[in-house]
Amino acid sequence: MVSWSDDSEESGYEYSSGGSPIKIPATIEDPNYSGVDDEVMVMCEHGQPAKRHVCFEGISTGRRFIACGLDEASSCGVVHWVDEEWPEHLQNALHKLWLLYEDCQRANRMACLEHSSLVHNLTSQKNKLQETYEKLVEDVNNLLDTQDNIPKENEVQQGEHEEITPPLDNNISALKEQLGAMDAENKELKQKVDQLKSIQVAQGNVIRNLKFDHLKEKEKLSTERRNLEFHIADLVKASDKNKRKLKDIKDICDEE
Repeated sequence: MVSWSDDSEESGYEYSSGGSPIKIPATIEDPNYSGVDDEVMVMCEHGQPAKRHVCFEGISTGRRFIACGLDEASSCGVVHWVDEEWPEHLQNALHKLWLLYEDCQRANRMACLEHSSLVHNLTSQKNKLQETYEKLVEDVNNLLDTQDNIPKENEVQQGEHEEITPPLDNNISALKEQLGAMDAENKELKQKVDQLKSIQVAQGNVIRNLKFDHLKEKEKLSTERRNLEFHIADLVKASDKNKRKLKDIKDICDEE
């Protein structure tokens, strides 16, 4: 609280009373309320004019107050609140807003941690891939160098082999001739197999045609047989009809 000292009537300044300092809350810049307070003319325990501030913390957000103008380590704390405490409904709203703000801050910190972890993992993978790539490049270069040296060594070895092992070339030539002969035999056998397959296909076509002709002939015979049976049935009917007519004529003659 603020109290008047014995010299206040002469100086016109109000001095804060002794006691433990109060921690100054977080503030926000307000061009309409900043600098040294000349109207209230309040001085802190250090004998320095108090400075104007606007609170930006908790349920007192937006309240104006006057505090010691020294740095945080040497400050004697809040001297005087200019604005009264906000109504209860406004304090509840500010409390909820600050909770949301803290949740957002916490989520942002977690996202930053996850992002940092992801960046670290990706960096590690990149370094490993870089090492693998460099190792592959080194292996390819070694392989190319080895391939460049192989023809020279082969030429030297070929010259030595020609002088030391001429029979081996003769054997290789004989093997090549045998392989050529075997290839010729295989081609001839393949031609014969193809001919046999062609003959088999032709025989299958002939058998299918014979079967088809046989079925057609059988169907034709069946049709002619049915027609003959129908004709015989018609003849039998006609014969019976004629017999009945002759009997009627005979009966008439007998009656006369």
